[in-house]
Amino acid sequence: MINSSNFFLNNFFELENSPCECKKETVYTSPGVEPSFVLKVCAKANSDKLRFSYSTQKGLNLSGNAGGVISENILGQLLAIKPNDMDGTISFLEKYGFIFPVSSETYETVDGTALLEILNRIKATVKLMSAIAGKKDYKAILIYTTYLLYSDPVEMVLSNVNYNTNFHKFTDLIRNYNVIPDLNRNQEFFDTECISIFDTLKGDYEKLDINELAGMSSGNGISGLVGSRDWHFRNLFCLYTTYNVADENLRSIIDFYYNYQKKVGVIKNVEPMRITYHANAKKENFSDEMKEALVKIAKIVISEEINANLRNVCPQLEINALAPTWKLNSLLEALYFSVFYMKPGVELYKECENPYCKHEKYFLISATVTNKKYCCPACANAAAQRRSRQRKLSK
Repeated sequence: MINSSNFFLNNFFELENSPCECKKETVYTSPGVEPSFVLKVCAKANSDKLRFSYSTQKGLNLSGNAGGVISENILGQLLAIKPNDMDGTISFLEKYGFIFPVSSETYETVDGTALLEILNRIKATVKLMSAIAGKKDYKAILIYTTYLLYSDPVEMVLSNVNYNTNFHKFTDLIRNYNVIPDLNRNQEFFDTECISIFDTLKGDYEKLDINELAGMSSGNGISGLVGSRDWHFRNLFCLYTTYNVADENLRSIIDFYYNYQKKVGVIKNVEPMRITYHANAKKENFSDEMKEALVKIAKIVISEEINANLRNVCPQLEINALAPTWKLNSLLEALYFSVFYMKPGVELYKECENPYCKHEKYFLISATVTNKKYCCPACANAAAQRRSRQRKLSK
């Protein structure tokens, strides 16, 4: 169980976690289908506790009993693990303990897919924060925001924990809301064969004509818009045209995705690091208004993700020292807490541009530092030598 932690002069919080054993079992369901993985996890009861601390510029660190840092930038190490790398994930867990408290008396069964999804969400949240800091990376902002909004929620049930990933209201609606406009009761449509929808992205009314309305009502989609028969887009069309919502943030999300998919491309599939479309995306139609709206939505999503994962963290006052403490329940909370302490627009995680980096693939820097490409001098020298060899070969 994670202990309460004291604030110190240089550390925002400290915590303890138990080392764990993590065994992978491969599950084969049928020929030609990729196998899934089940993990058997248990805490090492007789091992020394793992001590963590968070400090500025170093992030979440593994500390020794005397307070010295053993391993820095644990969140950066997590970011460096590829989205579906189960072996890399297991190595991380065996080094730092499981993300939730687990039994030391028996192995607990963990769904490998759910575990990867939980970790992918925190990685997407961190990368999204970095993408909006400094010079904005709109492609990355779009990918990570869409992934967090469109991906399926997952659950993890352990002996002492029942955890669910954050479920955005939009995520629920895009799956389940399918109310098509009732044109028979619409006086405007009777008079003009159009209906008007106030669009918050445009700040004006958008007119939908009879061809669009009839196509979406019949299930044939919008003529010329490849992918508009996709059920995700159909539900988005329903949200745009008939869903009455007082929540300004939710309305902004609906209006952005409708405009983006109608003008740029209808989304076919969303993965942790990419979006695929039903047809080639018309990137030239990604307007400044859409970019501004996207940044607003990204901030909404970041806030909801972090708040949901820190809802059980609470401040307390330690009696003897009268010092502030934070009660943390899991390593996952500590990881999100370290994201919480990142200064938006001031700090960001950057990926080392040395493709063979063995040091810090993701490192924490100031958002104003625009010319630092490598995590350390060794990676900078390796990259320079590689460029020199390539120049010689080209000659």
